[in-house]
Amino acid sequence: MRIALFILISLYSMLGHTQKSFKPNVLLEDFDFAVSELQLRHQGFYQYVEKETVDQQIADLRSTIERPMTRLEFYQLMRRLVALMNEGHGSVDLPKGARTKIGLSRSFLPLTVRFLDDKLIVTQNFGAEVEGLTKGAQLLSINGIPISTILKKLLPLIASDGFNETSKYEWIGSINLSLLYRLVYGKQKDFQLEIIDFETRKQKKITTPAIRFTAFKSKNAKLGSKSFNYTKFTFEQINDSIAYLSIPSFGEDTMDYEAFYRKQFRKIDSLNIKHLILDIQDNGGGTEGNENLLFSYLSSETIQKYKKVTMLLTPYEKNKNSKDYKLDKWERKGAIAERGKFTLYSDYYSDLGYTKPEQAYIYEDKLYILISGWTFSGGAEFASLIKMSDRGIFIGEEVGGAYEGNVSGYSQTIQLPRTKIKIDIPTVHFQINVNPEVKGRGVMPDYRVPQTWEDYMNSTNTKFEFAKRLILEN
Repeated sequence: MRIALFILISLYSMLGHTQKSFKPNVLLEDFDFAVSELQLRHQGFYQYVEKETVDQQIADLRSTIERPMTRLEFYQLMRRLVALMNEGHGSVDLPKGARTKIGLSRSFLPLTVRFLDDKLIVTQNFGAEVEGLTKGAQLLSINGIPISTILKKLLPLIASDGFNETSKYEWIGSINLSLLYRLVYGKQKDFQLEIIDFETRKQKKITTPAIRFTAFKSKNAKLGSKSFNYTKFTFEQINDSIAYLSIPSFGEDTMDYEAFYRKQFRKIDSLNIKHLILDIQDNGGGTEGNENLLFSYLSSETIQKYKKVTMLLTPYEKNKNSKDYKLDKWERKGAIAERGKFTLYSDYYSDLGYTKPEQAYIYEDKLYILISGWTFSGGAEFASLIKMSDRGIFIGEEVGGAYEGNVSGYSQTIQLPRTKIKIDIPTVHFQINVNPEVKGRGVMPDYRVPQTWEDYMNSTNTKFEFAKRLILEN
């Protein structure tokens, strides 16, 4: 069982900050402990970058510990360390018990945001009603600092697979811009914003007061909400030959995936659909097996999905006698442990008890996959299955997860001995059976189609509309 673990900063993390400073020798002890534990448990450090280069980057980070730091400052350093692994799973968290004034102080930007191509758009205001601050306004600067400059400071704190950028731009959305801005730029009483209004396209300056973190609640939202078809499990017949199917997650606990897939593909067969638009642009992953079963409804061929599924010996030795490890036939082989060969194929459904689809309901006609930087973990692995089997046409933006796999699952949490910062370390290396010319990138679209500003304001799924036009024009 494998769940995507890429929540950027938890509520406890941002509440958990004290002004106590730690001496350099104490911080160095924690830094070295973190590096050692990561190297013992995680296989990501040298996956995309040569060892000599990564070791130098680690040494450069270590050399910055020359003066006392607060826990919050050292927390930023730990985020940078974890980001060097070029792996988007896992997390860094401050201790729950270290709660102080930061979360309760009025110091947070009251907005949630979203990147639409290269534009940072206001999606909600949880603070005071401010004249001129409307939904869809484009943010140009905060307190006189251009958004491009702010991003240069914030993006390095977000880990991603390989050298991917689209996932970072997705994950800095919602409340995460406010959280990371507070982390890096400190306490602010109010925010001077430079914006472009959507309706008038005029540039203006406005000021909005800061809010407490606890004010980010739906009851405080001042702007209207928008909904899109890709955020729900949706089937829609477009015309006699075209259908749309949205799978926004592989980890919905209340979803009976086997029953849902069976129902929809029986319907697709009965309607004689020739063009299926499959939308995974909102799919951040979930439980291993759900993506494989979906692929089984799209191809009669069983393919080798993984070259290997491996784990370092430290996490393996801790859990080698567990039921799940025995079920998957984990076995020590030299300096690593490997999962059983039968788990490497596209018809492996983990311990979910699924059966292969009936041949009559396997869809083999034209397939169009809608993707984005939010497509991650199991969602990205599904995109890799489609890509490696040349099964469909990709429309959207570069997939957020790496084409060649990830390190995730069976996470283990360590606590740094002095600062008590916690690092959640995924331990299983899922190596997709591909050899890309360019490593560390997600599946690329055949047609690059970002969500547009105009379509967002009209609650229109840009990628979906493009796919329909593409089908109808050919």
